[in-house]
Amino acid sequence: MSKIRKFFRDTIFYLTSNFFSNIFNLITGIAVRRLLEPALMGLFSKIMLVFDYARYSHMGIIDALDKELPYCYGKKDYERFARLRDTGFSLCMIVAGLIVSGILAASFVVRFTDNMLFTVGLRIVALMIIARLLTSLYIVLNRAQNKFAVISKYTILVAALDLLFKIFLVMKFGLYGLLWASLLTLVAGLVYFFKASEEKFGFILIFSYKEALGLLKVGFPILVMGIVFMTLTNIDRITIIRLLDNESLGFYTIALMVSAYIVQLPNLIYAVIFPRFYQAYGEKQNIFEIKELFIKPMLVFAYLFPVLIGLVILMLPLLVRYLLPAYLPGLRPAYLLLLGASFLALVNMPNYLLIALNKQVHIVFIGSACILLGGVINYMMVKSYGLGLTGVAIGTAFTYFIYATFLLVHAYRNYTKKFLSHIVFLLQLYLPFLWVVALLSLIRMISSPVPGNIYKDLAGVSCKTIFFVIGCIPLVVYVNSKTSVLTLLRQHRPRMN
Repeated sequence: MSKIRKFFRDTIFYLTSNFFSNIFNLITGIAVRRLLEPALMGLFSKIMLVFDYARYSHMGIIDALDKELPYCYGKKDYERFARLRDTGFSLCMIVAGLIVSGILAASFVVRFTDNMLFTVGLRIVALMIIARLLTSLYIVLNRAQNKFAVISKYTILVAALDLLFKIFLVMKFGLYGLLWASLLTLVAGLVYFFKASEEKFGFILIFSYKEALGLLKVGFPILVMGIVFMTLTNIDRITIIRLLDNESLGFYTIALMVSAYIVQLPNLIYAVIFPRFYQAYGEKQNIFEIKELFIKPMLVFAYLFPVLIGLVILMLPLLVRYLLPAYLPGLRPAYLLLLGASFLALVNMPNYLLIALNKQVHIVFIGSACILLGGVINYMMVKSYGLGLTGVAIGTAFTYFIYATFLLVHAYRNYTKKFLSHIVFLLQLYLPFLWVVALLSLIRMISSPVPGNIYKDLAGVSCKTIFFVIGCIPLVVYVNSKTSVLTLLRQHRPRMN
């Protein structure tokens, strides 16, 4: 089987599984929000923010494995592959065990808040960290060997179990049930990986300190980069926690939920691309020979991702109005955050290129500067201009734009330093976004307000969607002429055995 055919087979198989997974996750998100009021969802979002940061307790070792294992696999250095695999696993377990023990001990000794729910949540989060860490290690191991079928089946399994666990336990135990369901889902996924993976990790106490230091040297900068990026993408949630209340954060979870599902799509495709990108770089050792692999994925997402976002923006009011009416105040921030997500779809390939060139510190510097900028803008939007959640979403979307622009320019400088070439490069990536925004604005100008009748609403959304899709046809035609993405998708449809 040719490399390009295998690539598209893996990509479509992986995307298909995640498509069904996202359907399950969307149903789960809606069901949970119908069962819990916005204030409780805000508290849950606050607890999960702690989990998001605590799961980086691997000290960058997983990030190093994610880079080094595909590199070794591409060079067919299987002996070092096995050595890195077990060394990385052992280090992760030792470090994470110490950190999780500290969180558990602190939850019993330190009074973080008067809300006991938050304290219990921290204890459950400590257990979730271990389960998530082990799961992440198995994802890295299978992805490094291009075993996306195993990962795809895992994705569908945990999404289905998550739906069942959360609906049942939330109905019985409320927010406590939601926390325990999150833990049970992770444990079930880990059991699957242990049974489905051909290779297993081995815990070793006597390992190569040279390899261990090498993993930390490679991974720690990537870890810092990951924490910086996570802080950047959570700058809105942090602002709301600091300046507003749990109910406001609960309303905003609509924006967080929808944008998380949408941003996940490019990340899923990039998850198939980046092992091959590193493998190609390991074979060629020349970035100019892999320039096409750097440029084409960005072109595809620059032209097609804004179209998807536009469709979601048109359909979202219908979903919220009739399924989650208590969360209507979060609708406008969701529109703005979705538009900002268009820029996040463009940052993966610049990241991969800079990491391959061992320039992670540049990514950290750009991200840190944007965090400071985003924090200042969001503070001004809330405190100076009184825009509340809408102001937070505006500030966050603008921060994403600045971050993507600086990262794209800095990465592209490795190919050319000509100013005009950079302008053309950015215009080629950003014009589709402006096209979609113009179409949405035109639709808003010529359409009447939502009447409040479900049948009329459905008819209105259908008409807007048809008009929007027709208006986006030039974008699809152009990107296909440049990348042949639709042609390749038709030619390489995978068959699931």
